[in-house]
Amino acid sequence: ESLDLPFLSSYLNSLAINFSHGANFATATSTIRLPMADVVPYGHARGIYASLMPREETFSKALYTFDIGQNDLTQSLFLNMTIVQVIAAIPDIVNHFSDIIKNLYNLGARSFWVYNTRPLGCFPKILTSFPLAEKDSVGCAKPYNLLAQRFNAKLKNALARLRIEFPWATIVYVDLYSALFSLYTHPTKN
Repeated sequence: ESLDLPFLSSYLNSLAINFSHGANFATATSTIRLPMADVVPYGHARGIYASLMPREETFSKALYTFDIGQNDLTQSLFLNMTIVQVIAAIPDIVNHFSDIIKNLYNLGARSFWVYNTRPLGCFPKILTSFPLAEKDSVGCAKPYNLLAQRFNAKLKNALARLRIEFPWATIVYVDLYSALFSLYTHPTKN
């Protein structure tokens, strides 16, 4: 609002669609990798996305933002995978994400804004689902924050490699983890 920019239209909004300022393709609980469930709807959604593609010159001027990854980690945990198993899956998750960036780049995208994952061990759902997990000094579940940190390190390294591979792209890594964790550790300063 302070930038005086309009809110983005949802891609499913069928009335008065205006994508001149962007589109919101966000979906709740989306993951980087394909879900364990039926993937037929993905094929249908992909067709919708293709029909909404802007002109090439517009596509290359857009900013592509990603706030993704934590659902891959948390859904794995809630499917009874151990932390060790989830850690073993991190390279595959990050590689899938890198492929998404590469595909968008090959379509003409040049500006990317990527949020890392949040301190998972501070999520109420993690704290209530895994009450026996070791806690840190602010009461967050330490192993789950370490999991998030491991994911974030791999993501940051992957983005650094993509910057080298695509020197004409602007790829910004946004450290949301640190910003949010500081709210837990120093709430009166924020």
